[in-house]
Amino acid sequence: MTETNKNPWPTDVDQAIVFIADCSNKHEMKLINSYIAKYQPSGSTYEVVYRPLRNSKQHKLRKGDLCLAVGKHEDCFLVPVRLNWVPKDKRKDGIELIDFISGRTTNPNRLHQLVSGLTGGLDNGVVVGRGASLSSLKSEYAKKQQQGFQYADLGAFIERSALLALEKAQRNVSGARYRIPHLINDEVLNRPTMRAALETIQKNSNKPLAALEKYAHQCLVEMAATPTPMGNDLAAALGKFMSTRGFDPNIDIDPEEIERIRKLLKEKPVAFLFTHKSHIDGFLLIWLFHKYNLPPAHIFGGINMSLPGLGTLLRSSGAIFIRRSFSNDEVYKSVFKNYIDYLGEKRFPVMWALEGTRSRIGKLMPPRYGLINYVASAYARDDAQDLVMMPISICYDQVPEIADYDALQGGGSKRPESASWFMEYVNSLKNPHGKIHVSFGEGVPISRYIDQSNPVVEPRAIQKLAFDLAVDVNRATPVTVNGLICYVLLENGHRAINFKELSEGIASLLTLSKLLSFNVSSEVEHFSEATLRQYLQQLGETGVINIVNDGIESIYMIPHDSGRKAAYYRNGILHFLTTSAIAELALLGVRSEGEQAITEFHNEALRIRDLLKYEFFFEGSDDFILSLEQEMTLRVPKWKSLVRKGEDASRQIIKTLSPLIGHGTLRPFIEAYLLIARTLRMEAAARNSEPKVLIERALTLGKQRVLQQRIHCEESVSSVYFENAIKIAESLNLLEVSEDIIERRQQWLNELRYLTANIRVLASVSDTKRLSERARLDETLAYS
Repeated sequence: MTETNKNPWPTDVDQAIVFIADCSNKHEMKLINSYIAKYQPSGSTYEVVYRPLRNSKQHKLRKGDLCLAVGKHEDCFLVPVRLNWVPKDKRKDGIELIDFISGRTTNPNRLHQLVSGLTGGLDNGVVVGRGASLSSLKSEYAKKQQQGFQYADLGAFIERSALLALEKAQRNVSGARYRIPHLINDEVLNRPTMRAALETIQKNSNKPLAALEKYAHQCLVEMAATPTPMGNDLAAALGKFMSTRGFDPNIDIDPEEIERIRKLLKEKPVAFLFTHKSHIDGFLLIWLFHKYNLPPAHIFGGINMSLPGLGTLLRSSGAIFIRRSFSNDEVYKSVFKNYIDYLGEKRFPVMWALEGTRSRIGKLMPPRYGLINYVASAYARDDAQDLVMMPISICYDQVPEIADYDALQGGGSKRPESASWFMEYVNSLKNPHGKIHVSFGEGVPISRYIDQSNPVVEPRAIQKLAFDLAVDVNRATPVTVNGLICYVLLENGHRAINFKELSEGIASLLTLSKLLSFNVSSEVEHFSEATLRQYLQQLGETGVINIVNDGIESIYMIPHDSGRKAAYYRNGILHFLTTSAIAELALLGVRSEGEQAITEFHNEALRIRDLLKYEFFFEGSDDFILSLEQEMTLRVPKWKSLVRKGEDASRQIIKTLSPLIGHGTLRPFIEAYLLIARTLRMEAAARNSEPKVLIERALTLGKQRVLQQRIHCEESVSSVYFENAIKIAESLNLLEVSEDIIERRQQWLNELRYLTANIRVLASVSDTKRLSERARLDETLAYS
């Protein structure tokens, strides 16, 4: 039974009581002792032993001989107890940094505790863990020893049991947000599987077992997080500060999704993988987990971040530091696997940024497999629980790092991170950046991909797992207002449009989103003119767009130095549009009639899909064609009968589609590929081409062609777009010298020119429809 008042005494217990008092300082020892004495029932006897259970290094706080205390009685009853601190004016909206200065926290240090005695800022009581008789503890101790677990003696086992009972009781009082692991060394290094692994390594390497055990301990100390309630509070307060400084404090997150995640965490081990778009990401999630009373996640980080001071702070909030590579270190791998297994077994979630998703262009990039492979491998055995990998989409209306991303795409170098850089970054958060949208995917159980009877995880299984995680997080990423605004403006290049044209363009995209059931943000779902004007103003203030108010009406445009910035926000919604955009472009590849026309349509769509395979996450060929046909049927129910009529009828379909999205969605990438193909064709055929040199030359060529208006918008002049174009060229063996290299490079260039010409056809049809509508409205106004 757990009590949360000031009385630590159990009820209905006739035995002598031995209190195991968990104390962080001598002040807490005195307070607990006063509560025990104050509420002592008449005729009862007791002993008190003091143990710093949460920090075993505080040896001075170990008072009393546990073995002697229990030895005085035939069968005593042991009761773990600790002090519980409660701020009298606790905030309803979570903890803030100022609370640490005033001591208004549930985890005050000794100074705060003493000050509270004078100011009355904190109240205190006791948390009582579930007690147990000495005889039952001895029985459980013997059972654990038979299972292979090792403890120094009965006293060590009793202290461990007391700590676990108190932690469970504390969660009932303070919530899951303060659920943290203790006794990590014992729980991980003394696991039977860990010892068996070391014995196997010893046999294979002939190294002394004692040396391997010592190294295993060093590995665990190096990687393991050492979270504390104070560290969790501090990280959450910092996360709230950073996530609301310049952002709308109301995070767009579905409470029902939080409840789904809460239930999942109780049922299975979970690994969270979030899209990494800003330096705020990790701090934001720490705050949200704390705010919604979810168990704090252990966040993976590189060992290079374990710096003096900073490393200690990060560890105290749950950071796990791992080496960049440890594939050949069997001891390290075994420690990592057992540590992850321990966290999963105890339902402590882990978290990391989905590697490769820190995109400088706003859309999801192909994920890397490192941590996915390591964590999945930790569960690749018959008796392991089924781990669920849960992607988290973090979407910002505007990201503070946009200027840095733009510079990097334009060929600039990455700014070094330092204390002055961080202060400048925090200061920049004052700008109006709109709202933050957080959503969870459906989740991907690793049991779908891994044969747990085989301890070796196949690379193909990891690739499939990573792909499905990326697809899942894409589905969870919503269409945002800024994504719609930037889509319409970029479709017009650097040409200004008025509010009506912008509104109509967005309205047609909203109609399509409803038709095809896109996931949308709350602002898009309740879209209004006021919402649009608010977001336009914010984009204007941060320089992403220009708003010109000097004429008879306001006009809006993408400045010549902001194309890549606007594309960042537009790219965040492209995953919803890609399939239909390819379908539009594929209609222009139809030349025959009958079933041959359908075949040509399919083949052209698959050809374009293959060209863009490094840009977007596509289903397999059959599933892709099925999705493409389903979307076409929703947009044009009788499209197949029209395509069978041949080229003219297929082009007529294009004129009826509203909106046309092929050019607005695909043109930036095709034009970027065309720049690389053109640069490659200009290369000398006598030597192999170097990717870095190609990118530098394509950047120069691209800037020239933007000025000549031979490229629609400067966003196509992007090093990231070029990198994927080079991957395509490498897959076609176009970088290496061969006898026919000139002809094959020319052939690729011609193919891209053909696609570019078709994209211009789509743009021309769209412009014609827009001009026709404008002329109709002008005529109506003239006669009104």
